[in-house]
Amino acid sequence: MSGTNPMGFTVWFTGMSGAGKSTLAAAFANRLRRLGKSVEVLDGGETAQFLNVGHGQNKDERNLEARKLAWVCRLITRGGGIVLQAAIESPYKETRDEARRQIGRFAEVFVESPIDTLIQRDKSGKYKKALAGELKNLIGISEPYEPPQHPEVIVDTSKMSVDDCVEHMLGQLIAQRLLDPSLAAMKGRPKISARGKPTPPPAPVAAPKPAKAAKAAPVKLSKPVKLHKKAAPPKHRAAARTARAEPRRAAAGGKRKR
Repeated sequence: MSGTNPMGFTVWFTGMSGAGKSTLAAAFANRLRRLGKSVEVLDGGETAQFLNVGHGQNKDERNLEARKLAWVCRLITRGGGIVLQAAIESPYKETRDEARRQIGRFAEVFVESPIDTLIQRDKSGKYKKALAGELKNLIGISEPYEPPQHPEVIVDTSKMSVDDCVEHMLGQLIAQRLLDPSLAAMKGRPKISARGKPTPPPAPVAAPKPAKAAKAAPVKLSKPVKLHKKAAPPKHRAAARTARAEPRRAAAGGKRKR
């Protein structure tokens, strides 16, 4: 399309409610970001809040929602961005083909799953209500769903895991030249879970225990040591003390005891 940046493109997910469009869009966005790509995802509450998308009750209202989303995708693609649209079922072929013509660089991903699997996944019970005639506007049951005739990618979420679907989509977009073929060599890199499970923190490393001080070994002497007795005072000193004491005894009239 004239004026479109050749690096941008739109991936348009289509399929019945519960097939896995939102799950695959989120997982594929994570995969592309790991490859260094900037990606926008149109899904969930933001499109309902700002574009009033996801509330259509008939064909005209649903086609209007698809045209709103196609306009946003066209702007992002024209600016060189990658956008994944998974906000609605987009059940009608005419509006999907219209989006393809307007956007230019466009890949349609058909997310299919058997009705039995969709019923098992449905926690709200809307499929059972539609089959019982209690719900009149459920796509694929009480309202028609027109499967794509020639989508770029088909994934069956009842048979393929999320990671397998993501790798298949990556390969098909490389084959369509929407992604650089050099990325094909990077497909063998270790996978990160498509559900974004957090990596567990590393186990804490125990602090090393302080080393115990080594006890000093007793010193062994080669020869026994003799302890010296207190030396007796020299004899001349003892005699001098006796001589001084004799006059004092004589003056006192005492005699030295023998």
